[in-house]
Order: sequence, then structure tokens, then C-alpha cells
Amino acid sequence: MEIEEALTTYLLAQTGLTALIDRRFSFDIQPQFDTLPAVVCINVSDVKDHHLTGQTTYESPVYQFTVYATTRAGAMAVGDQLKTALKDYSGTLSGLVVQYIKILNELRSTYTSPEGLILAHIYDLEIEVYFERS
Repeated sequence: MEIEEALTTYLLAQTGLTALIDRRFSFDIQPQFDTLPAVVCINVSDVKDHHLTGQTTYESPVYQFTVYATTRAGAMAVGDQLKTALKDYSGTLSGLVVQYIKILNELRSTYTSPEGLILAHIYDLEIEVYFERS
């Protein structure tokens, strides 16, 4: 199993998060969500660990979770649920051993129309996942 699938399965099992977004969570592209809030995740980097004889089984990819919501409070509520689920996590996700999940950055912004109307409030959470690929 890939780490993206494991993260998706884990996050969609978090009742506090799914109470807010239902299943409006995707990787790489933002589908046309009729309802907000929603979360889109992208892989920012995919760092591999190496030693003298080659690549090890340890990896530490960085992911950015972007929350889209109709209000700032809505974006923050979803962001808080993501932080609660991911901050300092260690354990097994769908068979992958995760040593540690570290929060790297948080950003807040808005998505506006050309006329300056706020179309969505955005909350970005950037994390690094230290795990061992079997």
C-alpha cells in the first residue's frame, strides 16, 4: 500500500474530521465539490534516505493539505481536526510503519474572484511523514 492511500484511510476514519467534510477529500486534484468544506492533498516532496550502499527503506515525504471552506471558522475547524489526527502521530497506517508525523507549516488565505469577492477561505497544513516502506 502507498502512503497516500494509508493517510486517506486513516483520515477518513477520524469521526471529528468526517463530521465536517464527509468524504470530500482527494489527492492531487480538486474535484468540483458542490459542498464545502473539502480537503485536497498534494505531495510537495518525496525525500528518500540513503546510506553508502544505496537507498534505504526509510522515506520522509512532505504533504500539503489544503482546506477549502465558506468561512474562516469553517476552514480553521477542519484544520484543527487535521492537526489533531496528524500531529506527532506514530504507529502503523494500513501496514506501513510510521515513525513520526511532524507539522512543518500552517498558512491561512482566501480565494477571491477577479472582482475581489471571497469565494473560499483556505487553510494549508504542511506535514512531513517519516515512515518505512516494506
